[in-house]
Formats: sequence, structure tokens, C-alpha cells
Amino acid sequence: MGILSRFTDIMSANINSILSKAESNNADKLLEKYLRDAKDNLGQVKAETAAVIAEETGLARKLADNEAECQKYENYAAAAVQKGNDDDARKFLTYKSHLEEARAELTSQYERAKDNSDKMRQLLKKLSDDIEAAESKLGELKRKLTVAKHQEKTNELAGKLGNSPLSGIDSLFDAVQKRVDAADAAAALDKEFVKETGEVEDLAKKYNATTQSCKVDDVEDQLAMLKAGIGKQS
Repeated sequence: MGILSRFTDIMSANINSILSKAESNNADKLLEKYLRDAKDNLGQVKAETAAVIAEETGLARKLADNEAECQKYENYAAAAVQKGNDDDARKFLTYKSHLEEARAELTSQYERAKDNSDKMRQLLKKLSDDIEAAESKLGELKRKLTVAKHQEKTNELAGKLGNSPLSGIDSLFDAVQKRVDAADAAAALDKEFVKETGEVEDLAKKYNATTQSCKVDDVEDQLAMLKAGIGKQS
């Protein structure tokens, strides 16, 4: 199937519509295939465009030559009439009629070639624009896919770390720290208690000494009273 017979299909092909139907995991593959097909078509289009343009140019030249010939034999016919040679004039005009009939076919051929060359030029421009757009989109898509893959790997690694034996290390540190803090608090309380106990014991000693002194004085008084009593009895 030639390029011209696929003209409608190629012209209707659209990158965005292709991508809209693509899944995220194969969009790059679809774009790469689209680019390969477009570049293959572009090579064919360039070759056929050159051939069609050459045909159009050749037919345009033949048309111009035909018109020039028609004008030339019309001039000959006019010159023959001026000289009174009507038979010669008829011959020139008859040949001119044949040329005009040929020109009708040449004009039809030229119009077909011109239509084909216009289509080929459209195809050439569309394919060139599509290839440029597809390459740009493919580059953008690949960059996004790279970022997505890195993110997926990061998420996967984070998930593995979250399920690893080390995932509870922070909790373990917190528990140990709480035990250390509790031990420090207990030690501080012990020191505070010992200090208070020492102060109380020192204070008790002070009053204990006073109590003992009172007891000594009390004994002496009792002794004095005993002696006084004995003295009265004698």
C-alpha cells in the first residue's frame, strides 16, 4: 500500500490520542513505535514527494510548451490569412486544434500531479512536526518514568526498613532512656533522703544530750532529797 493510499490514516494519526489510550507502564513503548513508524513513513514520503514534484514540474513545462505552440500556430494562421493563403491558415489552425486537445489531457494530468504533490507536502510537514513532538514527549515521559522509578525504589526501601529488626531501635532507646532517668531520679531521692536523715539525727543528738543532762540533774536532786530526809530522821 502506497503512501498516498494511506494519506487519510497518516493525517488522522494523533500522538495525544494514542497516549490517552496508553497505560502508564507502556506509554514509552507506544511512543517509540509511533516514532519508528513515522520515521519510516517520512523516508517514503520524501522519496515520493520528490518524484511527484518532478512529475508536476515536467507536466507544467509541457503545458507551457503546448501553450506556446498553440500561440505560434495561431500566429502562422494569421500570417497566412494576411497573405491570402486560407488553405495554409486552415492547416495551421487544424494543428493548433490537435495541440489544444493534447493540452486538455496535459492539464488533467498536471492537476492530478499538483494535487498529489500538495498532499505529499502536507504529509511531509505533518510527519516532521509529529516526529519532533513525539521525540519531545518521549524525552519528557522518560524523565518522568525515571523519577517515578526512583520514587518507587525509595518507597520500597523505606518499607523494608520499616519492617526490619532495626525499625524498633528508637523505641528501644526510649525505653532504656526512661530506665536511666528513673534510676537517676531514685539516686537523687536517696541522696536527698540521706541528707534529711542526717540532719534529723544530728538534731536528735542535740536534744538527746539535753535530755541526758536533765536526767543527771534529776539524779542529783533525788540524791540531795534523800540526804535531806536522812538528816531529818536522825
